[in-house]
Amino acid sequence: MSIKILKPGLFSTVQDKGRVGYQDQGFSSAGALDNYALRLGQALVNHEGPAIEYTIVGPTIEFLADNAIVMTGGHFNITLNNDNVDQNTVIKVKKGDILSIGQVLKGARGYLNFANQLNVPKVADSYATHTRSQIGGYRGRTLKKDDVIVTQRTNNYTTRIGLSANYNENIFDQQVIHIVEGPQINAFSQNAINTLTSTAFKISEQSDRMGYRLQGENIPPENSADIISEPVALGSIQVPNDGNPIILLNDKQTVGGYTKIATVCAMDLQILAQKQPGSEIQFKWITVEQALAQLKEKEHQFLNELTNIDQKPIYDLKQLRRTASRIKNLLKGE
Repeated sequence: MSIKILKPGLFSTVQDKGRVGYQDQGFSSAGALDNYALRLGQALVNHEGPAIEYTIVGPTIEFLADNAIVMTGGHFNITLNNDNVDQNTVIKVKKGDILSIGQVLKGARGYLNFANQLNVPKVADSYATHTRSQIGGYRGRTLKKDDVIVTQRTNNYTTRIGLSANYNENIFDQQVIHIVEGPQINAFSQNAINTLTSTAFKISEQSDRMGYRLQGENIPPENSADIISEPVALGSIQVPNDGNPIILLNDKQTVGGYTKIATVCAMDLQILAQKQPGSEIQFKWITVEQALAQLKEKEHQFLNELTNIDQKPIYDLKQLRRTASRIKNLLKGE
């Protein structure tokens, strides 16, 4: 059982929740930038196996065996054998089917989860790809044309066909990114601190999974940006001597030697994950206590949604009718 990559799309990699607990050993966390979209897909297929994360343009895949899949995250133009298919719904695919995930319509990143999951090895307890260190995922790199990835076989992979859930589409239109004070905030003038939240910043074309480079008003530290290297947190906003902020993301280095004026609150990392280069964002200061309370509330609501997938399931009747029609044809011998 396997899948074949006919077109890789843009920076398509195998990801899961990330490599947690190994930063002290030099391992970047990696993992899905939109953690909520990944977890939604995992809940729909009922396991925490790896998914394919794709950016702006998704992959085209040939299925070399039957499977069931679900796409979550940003809105993409998606077809199965040239027929449009829905996202956030588990659909059946058969051997020989061609899935084409085209241009993004809204957002930036999508996730393809498999009921018969991708059979890739774990590295430091994670399937996540970190391309700079060439570990995890499929051969430690982005997917390429003609890659063939083996999938595992389970007997109950069809049981959740048609199961649907809602993805939080409000994040596509949100521009406000909440931040808390960074460890070197005192290295910046009050004018620079005020400028960070009083003007909008644009996400540069020179952005990737390691970090978003921002364009806007320069906010250099008062003296040198160089500090003794120290551990850096996910979402840290470091500012080198040129004064252009950089938001560190999942593929960031484990330590850094630049001043950090602020840190993006965990609750808003999903918003960043779905922003394309050229998008504008606006920072807003909040306290650590407010950030923790809002993250707790967001996580509580999301976990309730995941619980409802099993306790109050919603089904896409089109998928159920399609499956019933296939069964009927099989019984007829067609």
